Amino acid sequence: MTLFRYTAVGTADSALRRGELVGETAAEVRASLRRVGLQVLELRPARARVDLGSILRSDALHSWLRSRRRALRAELFDSLSTLLESGTPLLTAIDTAIGAQARSRSRLRLVLVEIRETLRAGSPLSRALAAHPDWFESAEVAMVEAGEHGGTLPAVLRSLAERHERSHELGQKLAAALAYPAVVAVVGLGALLFLSTKTLPELVRILRDGKVEPPALTLRVMGLGQFLLANGLWILAAAILAIVGFVALRRSGRFESVARSKLARRLQPSVVRSLTIAGFARRLAEMLRSGVPLVEALRVVAPTVGSRELRAQVEAAARRIERGDEISASLDDEHWFDPEFRRLVEIGAASGDLDRLLERLGARYERRSRRLIDRLSALLEPAVILVLASLIGVVVMAAVLPMVRLQEIL
Repeated sequence: MTLFRYTAVGTADSALRRGELVGETAAEVRASLRRVGLQVLELRPARARVDLGSILRSDALHSWLRSRRRALRAELFDSLSTLLESGTPLLTAIDTAIGAQARSRSRLRLVLVEIRETLRAGSPLSRALAAHPDWFESAEVAMVEAGEHGGTLPAVLRSLAERHERSHELGQKLAAALAYPAVVAVVGLGALLFLSTKTLPELVRILRDGKVEPPALTLRVMGLGQFLLANGLWILAAAILAIVGFVALRRSGRFESVARSKLARRLQPSVVRSLTIAGFARRLAEMLRSGVPLVEALRVVAPTVGSRELRAQVEAAARRIERGDEISASLDDEHWFDPEFRRLVEIGAASGDLDRLLERLGARYERRSRRLIDRLSALLEPAVILVLASLIGVVVMAAVLPMVRLQEIL
């Protein structure tokens, strides 16, 4: 399907109209406009930035694209829920969201136009969202579908908006905590490369011309900087190959046994584990609150879980519940689900209040993640300052020692 922009006049009132319409070909779009009483003056395909999701269709790419678009999705769901709660029809709400993107050439505007055309063709919103997996995950589609059937679509969209806003805020907080060490590392590396390739070689040359042995520290620092500069491309290529190899290992079956090893579990950061469990608990709570049955909710939520190991646990739990096991007994991996988690889930399942308890558990793990991120930020800043001070101290000492030797010569 292609998005076309048109300029046309009405056959009845001769009014000039401009708009957008999705179609397979230009002839199909012209025919559609003639059927509604418009005479086309100009018709051209809309230009948009290349969307990687339309080129490479893979679950990993879709997941990455969705994570990058979390803030946009939060704003979209919040806008739609607000409009629907005020009594605005769904098509009008979509048109309003398209109008808000009128000055933007982003992919979101084109996606909204395609969603509008799908709705006009008689399809529900859930099916329109499912056609864009690089924007909307399967759990969101299932929740929207349940909201449509239960008449709670505005509340479901509001819940999705709040969840994406929380996730975006936590992601920004973690990125900010890691950005400071990265910037300091780049500055320290730049200082090392500059001194070892510009200043230190001149000092060493002067000492050798005076038949004085340069300090060993100076030679080592200079050699390290020149090695990094000469082999920087090879080091970068090796890092890229290591990342590609890690991704390939994750996709292979071998990674599962490695991930389940005790050493790998101990090395997994607590903040990653807490964020993963929080996301799982909140998504499952939202699905149950929307009226999705437990087994189906687990199967829909499983592909959205960030950890492949936890994903396998959730899928296995769905199969065990189908055979008659309780959910608390199915979630039996102590690395992911501690005894308190399983006990509260058992109580919630017995009392029929599972969605509320899962929501509280998700909120608790999110608070734990925030505390861990704050603690990480508090520890990283002084640690990075000490490391940078040590690095700069070594580099400065490597530059000062030759000057001391020069004073001896003079």
